[in-house]
Amino acid sequence: MILALVLFPVFWIVVSSLKPPENIFTTPPQVLPEKPVLVHYQKFVSGPLASYFLNSLYVTIGATISSVALSVLAGYGWAKFEFRGSLFTSTVVILSRIFPIVVILVPLFQILRGFGLINTHPGLIVSFYVYTLPLTSWMLKGFFENIPDNVLRAARIDGFSELQIFLRIVIPMVKPGIIATALFSVTIAWQELLFSITFLQDSELYTMPVGLLNLTNQFQIQWGLMMATSFIFMAPIAVLFILSQKYFIQGIKGGSGGALWLIPGF
Repeated sequence: MILALVLFPVFWIVVSSLKPPENIFTTPPQVLPEKPVLVHYQKFVSGPLASYFLNSLYVTIGATISSVALSVLAGYGWAKFEFRGSLFTSTVVILSRIFPIVVILVPLFQILRGFGLINTHPGLIVSFYVYTLPLTSWMLKGFFENIPDNVLRAARIDGFSELQIFLRIVIPMVKPGIIATALFSVTIAWQELLFSITFLQDSELYTMPVGLLNLTNQFQIQWGLMMATSFIFMAPIAVLFILSQKYFIQGIKGGSGGALWLIPGF
């Protein structure tokens, strides 16, 4: 019953995207289209939404790879090394998630403008660090803390350098955690709207959430195209989570539970 309630909106999106525009709203509702059509998907491919999809793909991959790479270093440093400023820097990262995003929107805009990154995809990727870095850093910190210190001491006794220990021992041991962390980062970057609509000014740079928003205006709502776009928008994330669900579950159980409050929606 619960599964049916969860899947019914997805089912309705799919069937509505296959209906002609005049059959989307009928009384009584038409559950299955009599003659499925692909006109809405054709509009998606032939219009600007296809390029928005590629923009989202580029921004999400860039934000995920860069934020996870930075977070691996930060999480490992906090978890396994004692240094001056460790507590301060980790506390600042936590506090950065306390404030509402809108509070830092104007300062972040000014910073990006100062570096010439407004209206660019690299600037948007950098802005996503506000979302992703606190999450990924603290998730990975939890995974690194689960590595026994005796393993690292034994490697040092055997003559391994710190870089060799990190690359040949630590990274393989936390590989499931890195994948789980990347999944959370992908989800955040893929669906982000506020920064995209604020920092991107040229329409050819828009991402999918902005494209979906633009399908609604005061005169018209393009329901068929919106349904088709919504299905295409959620399909990659759904497939990614299905293929990587064991890492996702491990990310919740294995050392990252304390960081879940950093995730929007949790």
